Amino acid sequence: MAEFRFRAQAALDLRQKQEDDAANALAKAEAAFRRTAEQQAATRAEREAALTRQLGDQRAGIGAALLEWHWNWINGLSATIERLGRDLEARRKDVTAAELAWREARRRRLVLERMRDRQLRRHQADERRKEARNVDELARIRFINPDATSGGLNRDH
Repeated sequence: MAEFRFRAQAALDLRQKQEDDAANALAKAEAAFRRTAEQQAATRAEREAALTRQLGDQRAGIGAALLEWHWNWINGLSATIERLGRDLEARRKDVTAAELAWREARRRRLVLERMRDRQLRRHQADERRKEARNVDELARIRFINPDATSGGLNRDH
């Protein structure tokens, strides 16, 4: 049986590498999105704690300077939350772009794999036809000349 060789194997290998690279880029984009979302959630929790503390201190009767410090701290946390919200939207866009790139790379690899599979099936079918022809030829030779396959020895004589 002849060995199957896919002529575009180098291209398929390249497509696999491109898909792997795209998958890695997608994983990094998703990780950056998660980190930013976690930072935003943590900052929100910190702001809520600061608001609660400021309210408690205000009820206890704090001075104007400390009250202003609390408000500045809370406003700073709010600004950070807004900035992280913008960053989160940018990370979301990065994830979407990376996912599209990965899907395209995967689609391109699958196209070549389907081509390789079709060529392999054709190759196997051709090999089966050749084998069947060889078997048929051997059977024909045996039918025409029964002595040809027994090494010239005729047992009847």
